[in-house]
Amino acid sequence: MRALLFVLLLTMLVAPVRAQAVGMGNSRTSPRKAAALSLLLPGLGHRYVNNGSWRGAASFFALAEAGFWLGMVGADWQQGQATQSYRTLAASRAGADLTGKDRRFLINLGLYRSSDAFREDHLRQRLWDQVNYVSTPAFQWQWNTEEDLKTYRSLREEADAWTRRRTLLIAALAANRVLAAVTSALSARRSNNTAPMVTLSVTPAATREDWPRLNVVVDF
Repeated sequence: MRALLFVLLLTMLVAPVRAQAVGMGNSRTSPRKAAALSLLLPGLGHRYVNNGSWRGAASFFALAEAGFWLGMVGADWQQGQATQSYRTLAASRAGADLTGKDRRFLINLGLYRSSDAFREDHLRQRLWDQVNYVSTPAFQWQWNTEEDLKTYRSLREEADAWTRRRTLLIAALAANRVLAAVTSALSARRSNNTAPMVTLSVTPAATREDWPRLNVVVDF
């Protein structure tokens, strides 16, 4: 009889706590959801953790994302302009046909004044297997002036530089998403740790000699 009264008393005490725990569970933020939102768009995960506010890290990651995308657009435009310029220059001032040519041809075009100079240099170095590279008219060129050659080389190197910058920006976009996902998930965990969900339950005694068991579960 005494054990039964004890169980009833504990049940009355536990009921309000359990109801409070359920209410706390409804307001918990999900680290997985925060990370997923950040991978979708950096800043959204932090906004979710901050109850819809864009202050702090949410704005930082969102602005960084916008800045990287603007940089990508600018790099693409600059790379396209430089590429168009050196291709036009090669066709008009060196008589070179760049259609279907690989990077090797573009580099050689900027290293030698003409295809004849290329052939002579490789003969001098006894690179017999590469001499025939300029044997057909499609792979021959002749720069009008040394200044044209230098301008072409500068434009091609500029295009390559913009291509490398674009690659770095792509890496920065990926890193921004990963960092935003990790930090937003950690912020969600910290937010939950300030108000852990506590669940209490009572296991009845198996025998009259045993005492009922009180179970406490704290979910961070």
